[in-house]
Amino acid sequence: MNNYHIYEEIGRGKYSVVYKGRKKKTIEFVAVKSVDRMRRKKLMNEVRIFHNLDHPNVLKFHNWYETRNHLWIIFEFCPAGDLLKLMEDDKKLPELTIKKFAYELVEGLSYLHENGIIFADLKPGNVLINEFSQLKLADFGLSKKISDLVSAAGADAGEQKKVEKTGSVYYMAPELFKDDGVLSFYSDFWSLGIIMYEMAHGQVPFYQSSLQRVLKTITEEPVQPLSNFSDDFNDLISRLLEKDPVRRITWHELKSHPFWYSTTPVYQFKRKSFYPEQP
Repeated sequence: MNNYHIYEEIGRGKYSVVYKGRKKKTIEFVAVKSVDRMRRKKLMNEVRIFHNLDHPNVLKFHNWYETRNHLWIIFEFCPAGDLLKLMEDDKKLPELTIKKFAYELVEGLSYLHENGIIFADLKPGNVLINEFSQLKLADFGLSKKISDLVSAAGADAGEQKKVEKTGSVYYMAPELFKDDGVLSFYSDFWSLGIIMYEMAHGQVPFYQSSLQRVLKTITEEPVQPLSNFSDDFNDLISRLLEKDPVRRITWHELKSHPFWYSTTPVYQFKRKSFYPEQP
């Protein structure tokens, strides 16, 4: 940590604080996350997944350090904050803006899935925005590698199910509330659909005042179409928020959906290959 100047606090979580920093003798600004040592396992999982990733829509990892009382992770500085703050400020976004944001989220997820990684905690607070208005997937503390899930299932299925149910309830896929539910690429698709709907409506589609009601609506009630948005938008949302993960949209269907091509500008996905639907 002696290589960095630490400045003001720019974010705070339950177990962590994020500061603006600068690498000494340079004009390279970074974000510095300080984590309580009791969260070492979560942070090590994040570092293990994070450090090999390199994509414009995934936050760039620089390094990590351990001191007597804290763990520190150094990553790309995103001065525009996160998608949650933007949505809180603007409430509802126009369809063209949602398309631009969703396109970048899909590009980032596509890269993760291609590398066998389930993001597992996709929500607005985990999407940062850089100075060029580019979205970045961030916070990989709950992310899982497919290879690890397969190994864990063989070694101790009960423990794996416990791990898979962590996350933010309003963004969790309905299968994850079932005893035999497992994380998959499709659970990330569900979270994407929730975020897109929330950007359009100003509120998540299954909002309720009690946890019991939230679980009931997520697992049983259909999503309602939005009258001020196109048929293509509503169709894509319905495909992403399909309750049955087996019937949920696939990578090929997602990238070829007419929503991306129905208005200008037309979005052409950079990552052209499509991936196995589920290992």
